[in-house]
Amino acid sequence: MKRSVGLLLALLTLAGCGGPKVTEGTLKGPEIVRAQVPRRPQITLHVGQVADARPEEEHKGATVATKLFVFFLFGVHIKREGNYVTNDFTASPEAAAELHTLAIESLAAAGVAKKVSATSPGDFDLRLTIEHLYGTHFAANKQTIVVVSSDHSTNAVVDVHTHNYAGYGDVTLKAELIDNRGGAPRVVWTEHVTGYAQRPAGENRVREVQFAVQLAVSDALTTLSQRVSAALDRLGVGPSGQPMMLSGTGSFPSTFAIERMSRYRDFLERVYVETGTGRVVRHEIMPAHDRYSSRPGDWLLSRVTTEGVELSPEGYEGFARALAGRYDLRQVDDAIHYHFFGVIGTASPATVTLP
Repeated sequence: MKRSVGLLLALLTLAGCGGPKVTEGTLKGPEIVRAQVPRRPQITLHVGQVADARPEEEHKGATVATKLFVFFLFGVHIKREGNYVTNDFTASPEAAAELHTLAIESLAAAGVAKKVSATSPGDFDLRLTIEHLYGTHFAANKQTIVVVSSDHSTNAVVDVHTHNYAGYGDVTLKAELIDNRGGAPRVVWTEHVTGYAQRPAGENRVREVQFAVQLAVSDALTTLSQRVSAALDRLGVGPSGQPMMLSGTGSFPSTFAIERMSRYRDFLERVYVETGTGRVVRHEIMPAHDRYSSRPGDWLLSRVTTEGVELSPEGYEGFARALAGRYDLRQVDDAIHYHFFGVIGTASPATVTLP
């Protein structure tokens, strides 16, 4: 009897042993290749301290719950099932400060402005708030241990069922752009920027989750650089040079470009059209530098001319005005793009909203 209980306690000790030691987390992961903004707007950007508005549950975290059932003193059933969620120690004890540094590095490397600073006043302020930042994985493990004892020997039967799932990292940032150029600061752009990553169910599951958080932060900051660049472009400080103005019914360019985002926002499809005939003269597939500039599948009049000139907002308006006499261009719940519906007469035209 004593020998059976001793063996059972030894098996319980082995079953309850934890995994590798959990180390302090950091948001800085491996270097990510970032897309470069094709032009550097001649404005300055100040990035203030990052606010942390995460719910309390993400600061405390959660461990996988363990339940123990002992029966007849000769057997035990152990059940560990639930979600593991990082806490402040495993995600990053200095999440706001780290994210502030990484955001400045990312924005500067992408070239969204001629100067990105944490201290110097700028033409624009970027205000960031952490709404969510955590890593998680799900586990469902069951172990049953039965000790069989006789006068001559004591044996144990162990049945183990283990299901460990992939680790995930999730980040949500609230970004606000404040324009300081008019004297009185005003918020001109607000958006919730997300980042996501997945890691395999390795032996060191907590470390994989920490790595997923780092990758999710990199994903969010890459998207942030694209979205801030696009916002500055819409505000008219992105493109440089004199606006291209076209007017009159006969002022048609020889060719123009239309484009649409792919279904999964991973590439851009651009088609060059001969103005006089509507014939397609060239078709290109290229990386999508701004994955969220438009809805997937919508054909838009491109802001880039066939000569590769990036049009200013005034130039784009004039370009659309020149083409509208022959092609069906409309603003469809989108104030910054003209949607392309083909040659007038072959599509069902609606009221054209060109000013």
